[in-house]
Amino acid sequence: MNDLVLPLVAGTVGTVLGIPVARWLARTTYRKPDELDEPSPGRRWWVPPTLGVSAALVLHRIWQVQDTAVPGWPVALVLSLTFVVVVLACTCLAAMDLDVHRLPDRIMWPSMTTLGVGMLVATVVGGGLEPLVRALLGALGGGGLYLLIALLSLARGSLAVGLGDVKLAVLLGGGLGWFGWPEVILGIYGGFVVGGIWALALLALRRVSWTGDFAYGPAMMVGALLGLMAAPQLTTTMLSL
Repeated sequence: MNDLVLPLVAGTVGTVLGIPVARWLARTTYRKPDELDEPSPGRRWWVPPTLGVSAALVLHRIWQVQDTAVPGWPVALVLSLTFVVVVLACTCLAAMDLDVHRLPDRIMWPSMTTLGVGMLVATVVGGGLEPLVRALLGALGGGGLYLLIALLSLARGSLAVGLGDVKLAVLLGGGLGWFGWPEVILGIYGGFVVGGIWALALLALRRVSWTGDFAYGPAMMVGALLGLMAAPQLTTTMLSL
């Protein structure tokens, strides 16, 4: 499939779809009773372009991988539908986390289920067992790492990483695992890098204090997307050395 047509179509559809999504998020119906008095998050103008760009990049990567497989298009079609739902869910989760520092289960669990079922169907229609096993291991590895961090921070008297972040690591690790181990490693590591930069920026702007907390989920998502896109180039560079 044309490398330019698909991203443009996916980006356009994602951007248009993001408009009603942003309006829904502005209603803050996801807030708990004790969160209703929090300041309004605003119009969420960034949601449509974020959804459009993310969908374009992810679908481009899916078809780029499956163009080399035989048969490629049935697997790519299933994965495209699956990851569009996941990208949409992650965009909503990012907005919610930025607002109330929480990743609601009513979005998280259906997203994890959609990803699992979608990859299982992709395996059946020709994707092979290896990507599915790798995705499962990536989910376990990502979730296990963040669970360890959460337990260590809890032992020190804080909860710098919450259980929502642990579940998000399962979702991101599983999605990246379908593509390859470099994607998993770079995507998970990228979350720490982006999170660190984001924390330093918030401190410099005095938006948080040294003892304060901030939304870490969006940093994990940006890191995962960067890892997904950078892994092929980095792998090629390393093999050429």
